[in-house]
Amino acid sequence: MYRDLLVHVDGSEAGRRRVQFAVDLALRTGARLSGLHVMPPPDVPPLYKPSQVDEATANMSLKLASNARDAKKAFYEEVGQRLADTRWFESDDDVVRGISDSARYADLVILGQYERQGPQVAHPLPIAHSVVLRCGRPVLVVPAAVGPNAFAKVGIAWDGSREAVRAVHDALPLLALSQSVEIVTIIPPSEAESDDDAKHLSAHLANHGIKIEGGVVQIRAEEESIALRKQMEKAHYDLLVMGGYSHPMWLEFIFGGMTQSMLLSSKIPVLVSH
Repeated sequence: MYRDLLVHVDGSEAGRRRVQFAVDLALRTGARLSGLHVMPPPDVPPLYKPSQVDEATANMSLKLASNARDAKKAFYEEVGQRLADTRWFESDDDVVRGISDSARYADLVILGQYERQGPQVAHPLPIAHSVVLRCGRPVLVVPAAVGPNAFAKVGIAWDGSREAVRAVHDALPLLALSQSVEIVTIIPPSEAESDDDAKHLSAHLANHGIKIEGGVVQIRAEEESIALRKQMEKAHYDLLVMGGYSHPMWLEFIFGGMTQSMLLSSKIPVLVSH
């Protein structure tokens, strides 16, 4: 059961849609919704002459302050009369640290897919990747164009790892809202097929009153992320549940990996736990 949802809000249109999404989810789960905006220190790219740095820093500070005002306005406008149990927080901090600190007191953290700490040259990955590793809570990463979502059909990317186990149990309140759930396993070409583990998971979820659709979907493929994206498009899931970063993040950053690929490319919300 979710009792506290935390949504990070910026002043963009994507930030406003994210709040709308969070309000809908809070209404469906009966949870309290907290909005958070973290304003990072000005991060001036090393492109300016020394004599221009102070002016560039001042201009960036004005933009950051304007974004913070727009974020707060969007939160209160979207909450409006729809949701009474809400809170608003704001801080000046490193964005990942600020979100992770607030996440200690939330059941689920809602972030935007492409939200960044600052210039991409200095922060190549969106904040969701670092928050997933740091915050200790499940993170629901939503695309910029997110709209109303009934979570009618949910896909679970299952490999039996510690991270996948945690993600499934963190997602139970969302799975309970669904009409059907599919368990998807990606099998490397060199491994023998076996669905015993996934069947045990299916029986466990059924004991929670969650409707499991059909049998386990087994896909034999070399590239896990490509195979999973194709399955998502074919099955028209409303939500994907997966474990995150079962390998060190620096390995995924250098060589690519399942978590990084899915978080960057997914067109649907992804609940990920580490």
